Amino acid sequence: MSPIGPVLAKWAAGLRFENLPAPVVADCKYRLLDTLGIAIAAIPLPIGVSIRKAAHALGTGSEATALGESGVKFSAATAALVNGTLAHAMDFDDTHNESVMHPSAPTVAAVLAAGEAAGSSGREMIVGIAIGNELGCRLGLATPGAFHGVGLHPTSVLGTPAAAAAAGRLFGLTPEQIACAFGVTASQGSGVLEAYADGTWSKTFHPGWAAHAGIIAARLAQNGFTGPATAFDGRYGLFRALLPADTKFDFDTTIRDLGKEWVTLQTAYKLYPCAHSIHAFIEGAARLKATHKFANADIASVTLTVPEGFIGQIAEPRAAKLAPRTSTHARASLFYAVAATLTDGALTNAHYEGDAYKRADILGLAQRIVHVPAKIDGAIKFDGTVEIALADGRKLSTYVEEADGTGSRMLSPARVVAKFRDTVKDVLPTAKIDRLVATVETLEALPNARALMEMTA
Repeated sequence: MSPIGPVLAKWAAGLRFENLPAPVVADCKYRLLDTLGIAIAAIPLPIGVSIRKAAHALGTGSEATALGESGVKFSAATAALVNGTLAHAMDFDDTHNESVMHPSAPTVAAVLAAGEAAGSSGREMIVGIAIGNELGCRLGLATPGAFHGVGLHPTSVLGTPAAAAAAGRLFGLTPEQIACAFGVTASQGSGVLEAYADGTWSKTFHPGWAAHAGIIAARLAQNGFTGPATAFDGRYGLFRALLPADTKFDFDTTIRDLGKEWVTLQTAYKLYPCAHSIHAFIEGAARLKATHKFANADIASVTLTVPEGFIGQIAEPRAAKLAPRTSTHARASLFYAVAATLTDGALTNAHYEGDAYKRADILGLAQRIVHVPAKIDGAIKFDGTVEIALADGRKLSTYVEEADGTGSRMLSPARVVAKFRDTVKDVLPTAKIDRLVATVETLEALPNARALMEMTA
């Protein structure tokens, strides 16, 4: 089989707005709105403050806007680093189920920065988002779940070539140059998930790194730097270098029906600011709480049936998940999220703000929650069973086949807008929120990306 890198590069360089189906155009606009809202809301968080200070230390420039900064610009690569990190700071960004990656955070961050630097129109930005999101998801389909299995984050590993393709398209690179950029990104591929252990911030940085590295790769290739055509599927390519020797790869899936079937349309939105594999359990817990109206004192035990591929991320080591050290740590704790939902009836951003993760009533209930593994049968999806044993002997149970916002329960445009408004309401005034919504919903009419970024100040 011929290398897939040049095939993907030719597609990316040749894609035009007129080639995009209407559902893909609409999807790109609402992915932009969702990602932008999450990033803006993260500006005042400690992570947001830190990454913006680091950007100043790296040096200002003249190309692009870093969210949260006013009256100063940075290089496109540095702006993308900030914006991509902000977009994942709350763990509230979308997820493509089967590849288990967050496609929009690295892609949108790269498109915002590269688009502003290149003076791209709204139509071109939509094309960039379509390229990056589709390419990232398709690369993940070559071996679903394998990167997580060895402790690597596909959002970073695969988000980097996705961002390079999106940025390369906006910079006007040729197919050959984009293929070389892919070759560079194979040497940038990284994203260690060890931060799950203690709640430090390095995982949050992954989409920012991917966007930053992708722009660097595109700029290198634009200026004559070369990289191998076999960056993805070669003997020492990205996949074989990072994954075990016995890993099965299906690179044909990556390019099959490229441009005809849009796998990115299956990307799930998040309704809770925590790991996506927790969402079905939050929904199930809320359903049982609303139906049966019990108090924490009435609960003897809770058993959660968890797809085995997610256990290491959200349920182990148990002692650490029962006592989160930071807000970021709590976002990857199944027990904390379910206990918070059962305690308060719903899970909101407030459960991860400040020291909320230390609440004694929530942590006390978490001690009575256990998990059991379930084998993943077929495609990866976000499902789960919640069983509650009450002190009076009653047994309550519910199964959530797919969390709200995923699969057949994909969010409508109105619900994406509602999420955006709720997410940014404490950061932006209503008039600015209204203007951003209107601008993104008519993005194809925007003459220049810079106009959009000026609205975020």
